[in-house]
Amino acid sequence: MMTKRQVINFLLPPVLFLLMLLDGHVSSIFRSWTGSSLMMFSNLLLLLIMFATFQVNKTYLVILTLVIGVLADSYYYNIIGVYALLLPLLVLVIYGTFEHVIPTTFTIILSFIVFLTLFEVGNAAMQMIFQLTQVNMLSFLTKVLGPTLSVNIIFVCCFVWPLKKVFNIKK
Repeated sequence: MMTKRQVINFLLPPVLFLLMLLDGHVSSIFRSWTGSSLMMFSNLLLLLIMFATFQVNKTYLVILTLVIGVLADSYYYNIIGVYALLLPLLVLVIYGTFEHVIPTTFTIILSFIVFLTLFEVGNAAMQMIFQLTQVNMLSFLTKVLGPTLSVNIIFVCCFVWPLKKVFNIKK
């Protein structure tokens, strides 16, 4: 009989891969709804990664997010580096944070907002470094970060309780 942790370790790679693809499609739907005037990016992948840190070995998750990052980079950017660097680094930040923060529903939601902000700012910075885009700070804050935070706050509020149950977070 497999333990819950073993089941999570087994199911996590395909689920993260599917969420990577789903995030891209959901983000495209949001873009079509706004006529590309606002860029709302779905980050369900990041949400699940945050919850996985409560049940999954750090080394395993860092390696897994590196692989998912390489796949995301090759699928979305055709340049390896943006997600391949950001996801594992963010996993380390998440582990470090929850060593000092008790994971209550409120702190999980607030932490996700911080992690998402770090991810989006890092993503924009990496895209500028690789010269994939030119970013105006005011435009980034109002047309990307604000809408992205808004939609993902709704997602985290909807999924925090079921994910706390799946990942066995008691508080």
